[in-house]
Amino acid sequence: MIKFKNILLSSIFILCCIVCNAQTSAGELNVSGKVLDAGSLKPLAGMSISLPGVSAAMTNDKGEFKIKVPSYNVELSVSGPMYQSKKVALKGHITIEIRLYESGFNSVYKDVLMPLAETNNAYLTNSVSFLSHGSLNSIASTPEKLLQGSVAGLNTIMRSGLEGSGANLYLRGFNSIYTNNQPLLVIDGMVVESQSFGTSLIQNYISTPFGSIDVKDIERMTVIKDGTSLYGVKGANGIILIETLRSKSMPTKINFNLQTGMNMQPNKIPMLGASAAKKYLIDMYQSSGKYTTNQIQNLAFVNQEIPVLRNWGYEGNVDFYRYNKNTDWQDELFTESFKQNYSLNVTGGDEVAVYALSAGYLQNEGLIAGTDYSRFNARVNTEINFSPKMKVRTNMSLVYGKKNLRDEGGIMATNPVYSSLVKAPFMAGNIYDQNNLMSPNYEDVDMFGLANPLAIANNVTQENSNYRFMGSVDIAYNPRKNLKVSTNFGVHYNKDRERIFLPGTGIPYDTLSNSLVTNKLQHRVERLFTLFNETRVNYIHNFSHDHSLDATVGLRYLNTNAEDDWGKGYNSVSDNFTSLDYGLNTLRQTGGSIGKWNWLAYFANVNYNLRNKYFLTATTSFDASSRYGESISKYQMYPSISGAWLISSEDFMKDISAFDMLKLRAAYSISGNDDIGNYSARRYYVPQNFLGNYGLIRGNLVNTNLKPERSAKLNIGVDLSLLNERLSFSADLYKTRITDMITYSPVSPISGFSTYISNGGEMDNNGLDLALNVRLINTSVKWDLGMNVSFYKNEIKKLNGNAYQTSIAGGNIITQVGSPLGLFYGYKTDGIYTTSTEASAKQLYHPVGTQKLPFTAGDVKFVNTDSSNDLIDEKDMQVIGDPNPDFFGGITTNLEWKRFKASALFTYSVGNDIYNYTRRELESMSGYANQTEAVQNRWKYEGQNTNIPKAVFGDPMGNSRFSDRWIEDGSYLKLKNVQLSYDLPVKSGLFTGITIYAAAENLLTITNYKGYDPEICASTNPLGAGIDAFTTPQVRTFYVGLKIGL
Repeated sequence: MIKFKNILLSSIFILCCIVCNAQTSAGELNVSGKVLDAGSLKPLAGMSISLPGVSAAMTNDKGEFKIKVPSYNVELSVSGPMYQSKKVALKGHITIEIRLYESGFNSVYKDVLMPLAETNNAYLTNSVSFLSHGSLNSIASTPEKLLQGSVAGLNTIMRSGLEGSGANLYLRGFNSIYTNNQPLLVIDGMVVESQSFGTSLIQNYISTPFGSIDVKDIERMTVIKDGTSLYGVKGANGIILIETLRSKSMPTKINFNLQTGMNMQPNKIPMLGASAAKKYLIDMYQSSGKYTTNQIQNLAFVNQEIPVLRNWGYEGNVDFYRYNKNTDWQDELFTESFKQNYSLNVTGGDEVAVYALSAGYLQNEGLIAGTDYSRFNARVNTEINFSPKMKVRTNMSLVYGKKNLRDEGGIMATNPVYSSLVKAPFMAGNIYDQNNLMSPNYEDVDMFGLANPLAIANNVTQENSNYRFMGSVDIAYNPRKNLKVSTNFGVHYNKDRERIFLPGTGIPYDTLSNSLVTNKLQHRVERLFTLFNETRVNYIHNFSHDHSLDATVGLRYLNTNAEDDWGKGYNSVSDNFTSLDYGLNTLRQTGGSIGKWNWLAYFANVNYNLRNKYFLTATTSFDASSRYGESISKYQMYPSISGAWLISSEDFMKDISAFDMLKLRAAYSISGNDDIGNYSARRYYVPQNFLGNYGLIRGNLVNTNLKPERSAKLNIGVDLSLLNERLSFSADLYKTRITDMITYSPVSPISGFSTYISNGGEMDNNGLDLALNVRLINTSVKWDLGMNVSFYKNEIKKLNGNAYQTSIAGGNIITQVGSPLGLFYGYKTDGIYTTSTEASAKQLYHPVGTQKLPFTAGDVKFVNTDSSNDLIDEKDMQVIGDPNPDFFGGITTNLEWKRFKASALFTYSVGNDIYNYTRRELESMSGYANQTEAVQNRWKYEGQNTNIPKAVFGDPMGNSRFSDRWIEDGSYLKLKNVQLSYDLPVKSGLFTGITIYAAAENLLTITNYKGYDPEICASTNPLGAGIDAFTTPQVRTFYVGLKIGL
């Protein structure tokens, strides 16, 4: 890192020397040229050519222009309706030819949304990726899906196929072990807390602001990967800027979008059918040693005596028809369902004010029966010119969303995906009587103690309602031409209400310390209220036409109040009474938490531009937070410096016409992460109930030296554009060192606590991001291809203690110095003992208490790495997998011919391992849960060659323990979405455009992974990355849509 930093500082020193020796030039000179369409080479009339603040010209009918310039080394700005703007360096030329692309083209000269001001991409000194409105015409329903596969370095992983479940966004790898890893979200200049404050009562569900944003309201987005010091203690994970709908012209424009689609059933996991499941269960009963042969033969699913009605009652197996069906539970659970999405926006105004109004309605039925997501949203954005010096922008949005969800992950009893896989296929969802007549009532928990998937899907209530308001007022005043004072006041209010009812029928009973549970009633409310202000003063000064200075100072304040309250009730008199107050008073539980935190930052930013060739940016932020410990400095400093050299604008490049842009960038920045807990650095107390009496006890082991994590980022990049922008390429090499990383150290039990929080960790992320955009065909047919690929290596450099393990879904994740974060730590295997002779020759044992059980034929061959003994125990555990990919990225393609447009997005990940907990449960062969078809190949006789061990009830030899048997290659290539559209010919009049389209999402996945979907993540914490724990697969959807412009 030090060597890398010295190279950067030396480069910046050279740049400063160039600046100090710069010479200015003056005078009036003439430049002439022609502006052409880049595809057809036809001349373009009415295009604007300007040298801002000096001169301007327009092209004539032949595309020709003449303009006065003070020097032949200046840079001209070219723009016009329906075409991309462009910066053109003269480089000593007297005559020039300029070619412009259509407005939808991904030009390297685009103006980019940045935190302080819109900036041309050619002038940027940092690594950024941007998406504009033209590239946002996608079928994606959330901003996360818009970003997926489109940003080099951003690994977007959808959490689940449940509607509204959101995604995990990891920018350039994992940036922390225990604190927030998600990028900071800034919407219309207002900082929005992206992480959820409370914990949902619905397993694996997380609420974020992304789900409240209608993608049709997004004007443009920017992802900032380095140089995030401007946001100080919030910037360690990168920044996502979103600008919402704006009016670009005064005439009124109305756009209506209608989209409807159908969700298809996913590919199924092959499970045992009715006959094979019965044979497996008989093996389980026999190996348990608890049942005689006669008892097994009389089991309801084994006894094949059809019930016959006699005078005294039924003779035979009265449950015959209940236990002799052939049900595909995955077919029963996963349903074909509908989606619909409507949006309307209106833009317009006059010379005094412009406005943008929008309203939308979304209704998505879920893949699982009984689940859905509906959302109503409205937005009002205005811009009012009170005077030539004063402008006011307002942004307001109101969203109401309602989700019917289901538990996912580790809560098996109420997880419908789990239940559908483990439920015996010879049973049915509804009760059948002795005459094989079906009742409308659902089956209760079966004889194996397993839930009814249909009861979970249709009778369980797990409802989340979300109310969100975001509003801001941005006032800008220009007392002088080059001086601007602005302030942005914002309010963010979010309320999540959850209502849960788990009925008594069809779900296994829980047991409390003082009662058996027959049903559950739960309610939760989370409120979050944020006040935001950013006030800044900006000064711009042009020193002749050769160099300029843009300086900004300001302050930023964020005040957040949160409250999370929940109540749990049990055993209402019947399943018809679902409100919390119907539960028994003696069993009622309540709880919650409150949080209040403040953030204050003073920042300064200076941009220096020399001859539009050399660029230097320096930023610093002094941040104070209520989360800091009392013993550390009140303000933490976060500086950054970056520079760029636009080589293509140099005079020595004037005869190399192939280069449109060649730019070198270098940046070094320090930013922070204050997600260390609101009160972790403060001593606090919590209520405790003991024998019915309440009192207060200490809630933590305080650390007054606790401070934010600190991230130092070094980035060197190159941007290249060739052949009149037909080929554009960017590369970024980065090195990130995270220090003061939050760790939890074990402490003596005498303290009353098990761990102590401190800043005891360090971690490195080093990587390379590459992006390529090519216009392969540029005639009447236009074909664009985009590709990005990212590599990163993660290594823990320091911990409080050398290593520790975390258990998630029965798997061990090791955190140790010198290794990447998230490694799977378990047992290595070497096949199955095929014969007793082979097993006895190894002389290995499985410890059970004080006993040693020998491995025998049909058991798994575990590798004995600890040769000091003959036991297979924890000393033999080792690293067996890594969830971090070798590389990942996306591929986009866009094809346009006349009125037809086609586009597709591929995403991929290579080299990442997945712990398939789902398969582990479905191939453990230790209980009465149904298993996959693979267990039909289980070991049954001496000499059998197989990779599946024998089936023994309870798995006494630990054959299903956490081992490399359950670690799979998670590499994949996905056709994420594909779209075909046609612009209908319309005559001038009422309609300005009508487009019809058809599209598909999650159309194809190429992978060797045996689970539903290799794109999974068990939690937002990096330690849960790469764990598949019975989550809903992502849904394959087909769409048709209509866009109307008025």
